[in-house]
Amino acid sequence: MIEIEVKIVGISDLLKPSTSHALILEELYGDKNKRRLALIIGDREARDLKSCMLSYKTSRPLVHELTSSLLYEAEVIINKAVIYNVSEGVFSSYIYGYNSSGKSFKVDARTTDAFALSLKMGFPVYVIDDLLEHEQIHSVTADGSGFSMPLSSVGTDMLKLDLETAIKNEDYERAALLRDEIAKREG
Repeated sequence: MIEIEVKIVGISDLLKPSTSHALILEELYGDKNKRRLALIIGDREARDLKSCMLSYKTSRPLVHELTSSLLYEAEVIINKAVIYNVSEGVFSSYIYGYNSSGKSFKVDARTTDAFALSLKMGFPVYVIDDLLEHEQIHSVTADGSGFSMPLSSVGTDMLKLDLETAIKNEDYERAALLRDEIAKREG
């Protein structure tokens, strides 16, 4: 499997008045039309990542700072994180590394935790190329601020909110698409 290195290019508000955000990732290398991926994340995860991106110092260590310190003290080296799957809006990641005796490991991680550790410790994050190709977002506004994303990248609760909006706006074609996706997931 081909791994594509990505970086965070932004964290945006997604739905108001919800507290969800879109974590926007972009491939690091490639042509001028770099592919982007959007992950729906919660408010706490968004705040934690923003504090990492800004190198904000707190009076007490946050979880990613504690984890980073523990790994350092245990002489554990993290090589990379890889986002390898998405199911019902939840992206799955592994963190790869090795310990002081040279034994390598792979552990399951929440993708937001992998990014927080990456920002703190400086290791790269990759996305499997096929996943990036299938789940990439597409700009729907000239300035790139508006985008569409595949339904598989969105959680069922968000689909239900979007269904309500589609019905209110009398967008019955979209409502039918959302209804069918929700039924498939819950069926």
